Amino acid sequence: MTEVKQDMKTAPQEERETIISYDRQTKTWHIYTDEPKHARKYEKYVTCPQRKGYNSAGQLIMLEGDIDKGTVSISKKVRLTEKQKERRKQVLQNALISHRASSRSKKSDIN
Repeated sequence: MTEVKQDMKTAPQEERETIISYDRQTKTWHIYTDEPKHARKYEKYVTCPQRKGYNSAGQLIMLEGDIDKGTVSISKKVRLTEKQKERRKQVLQNALISHRASSRSKKSDIN
């Protein structure tokens, strides 16, 4: 059962933490975070949360529970060169143009 706390105060930035631990016996990953950004990011991976906390605006700011059938991995942030960024931008623009064109043709086929 999930313990839900409403109207929680967000922890000061210098006191926020995210703890991810592994239990070898049960082969499960456990997460506790009072960093709102991390709580929102990992909420979809915690199927049966033990605790959730919301601020007065109803936004998730705290989460604790087991990560369901998940694997936790840490990797370096990808650093792209300007040339790589430009190439990805072109690919996305071409995909968007193609998507718009196919959407228009489907609409004209319906009419």
